[in-house]
Amino acid sequence: MNLLSKYIVTLTRLYGVVHRDVVAEIYNQQNEEQISPQDVEDCFDTSVQEIEKHFTYKEGNYFVHETILVYDDLDDTLAKQAGKPRYIPEMDELMKYMDQFYFYKSEAYNDLYDHVLKYHFDGNEERAEEVCEDAEGMIEVNASFGTVMSTLDNLGVEFNSKQQRDKVKRLVRKLQDNVRLWTNKGHTNQELKDLGYSAAGNASAGNQVLTKKLGRNDPCHCGSGKKYKKCCLDKDQKMKI
Repeated sequence: MNLLSKYIVTLTRLYGVVHRDVVAEIYNQQNEEQISPQDVEDCFDTSVQEIEKHFTYKEGNYFVHETILVYDDLDDTLAKQAGKPRYIPEMDELMKYMDQFYFYKSEAYNDLYDHVLKYHFDGNEERAEEVCEDAEGMIEVNASFGTVMSTLDNLGVEFNSKQQRDKVKRLVRKLQDNVRLWTNKGHTNQELKDLGYSAAGNASAGNQVLTKKLGRNDPCHCGSGKKYKKCCLDKDQKMKI
């Protein structure tokens, strides 16, 4: 995959939806070669099959992640993004989004991980990772705080006291403020607050959580009963190279 195609894929993964002009602008900021929005369009048309393998599709002048298209959420996402500044990472960080499972691990994420690893899973790194990745993923798709806590319960995070539960609640609320969100143009809620902008609101308890993204810890699509990361993940990623 050529570099411009990678920009289309990674910026779509970071923002959920991105205008072709923005792709050209960011590419030109980070590379000596200068391109036009039409070059971006031509690149997509030439490499459409390869790019669409990465769940990136074209709607008008926008590149859109499949998750948004599946739930007909494009207009709503654009409306929530309106007026917010765009988070633009350095090229090295941006290219990490070629891995469909990459996400920004904030200090808040690491704090939650360290806590559940020590106090709830007796040093079992795999279980701690599963819990924290699922919490992160649910926040990314606007799950309510209560839904995230219920998921932790279902994944075996046990509390021996109210104090223990309250500690994890505080860590989850901190995590909610430090996840990169499509509706924030890639910023976290905390980053927007620090910049003086209104942060994205979290979903109410009754809102449906919309996601089609297959997580590392989900059952594999092949029907083996194993987790995706222990079954077809490597094979699927090699097919996208």
